[in-house]
Amino acid sequence: KDSYDKRIYMQLESHFISGGNSAIQSSSEIDFKFCFKKLKSAKKTSFMSFSPYLNHCHFLVQKNILELFQAFHMQSFIAYEAVIYDSNTENLDISFRLFYSASQDWNVIDFESTVFTSGGFGNNPIIEHRFSDENDMRGFNGILKVKTLKLSKAFDSSLDFFHTRLGGLFISEKLKLELEKISATGILINNQIEVLI
Repeated sequence: KDSYDKRIYMQLESHFISGGNSAIQSSSEIDFKFCFKKLKSAKKTSFMSFSPYLNHCHFLVQKNILELFQAFHMQSFIAYEAVIYDSNTENLDISFRLFYSASQDWNVIDFESTVFTSGGFGNNPIIEHRFSDENDMRGFNGILKVKTLKLSKAFDSSLDFFHTRLGGLFISEKLKLELEKISATGILINNQIEVLI
């Protein structure tokens, strides 16, 4: 919007900035164009990171990647209109969208079968942990990493892309291969977490 709208600002603050987990369900809830200024050292890639952090917004993505996503079973997401201004010439690029996808609820995680680790720093040995639920996990005093993520029966196993509250963003092997086939750039895929469905 060209003019300041307090109502829209409050919505933006609630959904994208505050510490709450209030998630937007449809693009009609907020009609807003997001503007970004590219750093001089940044190179435009298929996926682009940005700062500061916005809740549930993981990256900027080129439109051709969104077209690719249409052929896959994706967790619900919203692609917000975005503009990237070049830091040198101020030319604008409207070929990107802000990718918004809220994390799935805790109930998709089978905590009793999910394996966490702590330690591994200096002389501290790596210790494995299991918890009964998220509250039990929150009671742990230390830094945890997810080693094995077991998804529950509530999880939709047909998804090619999903975002859990543990471990971050996940894609299927099928989607990974397609992204590699079109030489998508700006994406780092690792296999540090074992996912069991």
